[in-house]
Parts: sequence; C-alpha cells; structure tokens
Amino acid sequence: MYPRPFEYARPDSVGDAIQALSGAAGEGRAIAGGQSLVPMMSLGLASPDLLVDVGRLPLAGAERAGGTLVLGALTRHRELERSGELGRHVPLAADAARYIGNPRVRNRGTLGGSLSHADPASELGAVALAHGGRVVIASGDGERSVAIRDFFHGYFVTAVRSGELLTRVELDLPPPGTGHGFSEISNRADDFATAAAAALVTIDDRGLCAAARLALAGVGDRAMRCERAEALCRGETLDDELLGRLNRTVVEAVAPEADAFVSAEYRARAAGICAARALGAAWRRAREERL
Repeated sequence: MYPRPFEYARPDSVGDAIQALSGAAGEGRAIAGGQSLVPMMSLGLASPDLLVDVGRLPLAGAERAGGTLVLGALTRHRELERSGELGRHVPLAADAARYIGNPRVRNRGTLGGSLSHADPASELGAVALAHGGRVVIASGDGERSVAIRDFFHGYFVTAVRSGELLTRVELDLPPPGTGHGFSEISNRADDFATAAAAALVTIDDRGLCAAARLALAGVGDRAMRCERAEALCRGETLDDELLGRLNRTVVEAVAPEADAFVSAEYRARAAGICAARALGAAWRRAREERL
C-alpha cells in the first residue's frame, strides 16, 4: 500500500516547525527518522495532510544538569545504544535500545519520535517511566513541561497537542548504589515486544533494597509502572523466592489484551517473567556497585 498524497515542509528552526504544524489545523505531523510514522502511513493507519520534517533541527545531544540528564528529541536510538557517555549516565536506556527493531531502525529512529508515537510496546517509553522526569514541549506560546508519568494518555496518544513539538526529555538520574535491568520477550529478535520490563533498584547501607522502580511495556494501552511490585521490594533482599513472588504479582496486576499473535494470558505471564528478570539484573548490578 501507498500513503495518500500529502504536503511536505522542511523548516530551518523550531519556530518555523511549530508555525507549520499550527497551520495544518490538526492534520500535520512532525517526522524525524520516520521509522514508526511512515509504516503507519503506508498501511493507511495515519493520513496527515502535512509532514513537517524536523530532522535537521538542532535538537540532538545530551547534557547533564545536576541530577537530570537532558536529551534532545532528535537523539538517535543508535546513540543511546553505543555512546559511552550516555551509557554511563543512563545504562538502562542503552540496554533497552538494543532491543529496538534492527540496526537500520536504530540508525534512523529518535528518542522524541518514539515517545511521541506512544506505541504501548515501546522500550523507551518504559525506560522513561522507570527513570521519571519531564518532557518539554514547544508551541507558539512558549515551552511547557509535562511529567513523564502524565505524558502517555493511551494508544498512540500523548500530552503533545496540535501545533506542538516535543523538543527534549529530562530524565531523573538515580542515586548512587542503583542498578538497572531490562528484559523483553518478543516473537522474533526484531519484532515488537510481547512484553518488556525496565527496572531500577537502589540498595541501602544495610544491603537491602531502598527503592525500586519497575515499568512495563506491551501490557496495556500505554507503558505503566507496577507499584505493587515496587512496594514488595522495599526493605528486602531480591533473592529467588522474592523474584518469584514479584513475577506472580506482576501477572496479577496487569490486564493485557490478546492480539493475532498471543493470548492475554501469555502476555501477562511474559510480563511477569520480564519483570523478575529485569529486577534481578538491577539487584545484581546494584550489589556490584556497592562492593
């Protein structure tokens, strides 16, 4: 299939991009790598009147600001995966990026594009939720900041309004003594996640879990935190027995839908397995950091 005809604009500034999007009366879409939007257009699932190419705008790069890592919206998946500097600050994102599609997709796809697309199975959506922080959105009225926990509204719907553009992501950096873990189950290596889990675990001076953050992808209409599982971790040692309980807790906490490939029960069980694996990996890394 081919997309229906559309207009194309390639602005030279963020202001020009916002002006173009605002003039499209809700029928314009920003495009950078195009790894999600173009396939949807080809299938007739998205039919914008105007594509605004933001690929050459100065919206890439990363900068640490206190306890926050500021990432430009045009940061490529490949940069998250392979940059040593980003890997030191947000190793969870580096691990998750390796699961995104294939090298071609990772070379073109962007952080801002992935979050704006809001696929419930998005690896980076789960990573952003696990870290917490803010998304900065620009419009003709200036900039506004939206907490990541409030950014995803449902299937392919976010807090970005008509005429607005996501420009950067501000991820909260975890404290010292924190380990990370990411796990995903899919039908094949480069396919969408059946379920995925991103975890951060912080260990206190007693060698117990001081805090845990667990975000899941693929089990609802958006990426979600599993606070029931997080609560079970606090003050505990994440041994095999507890990881088994965490697995069962996640299975009971989620209510995924079936699709043409897997049943709802299979997806829930996959989520439990991913959660236990991610939390276990985060726990081991946190202990290693404490040594």
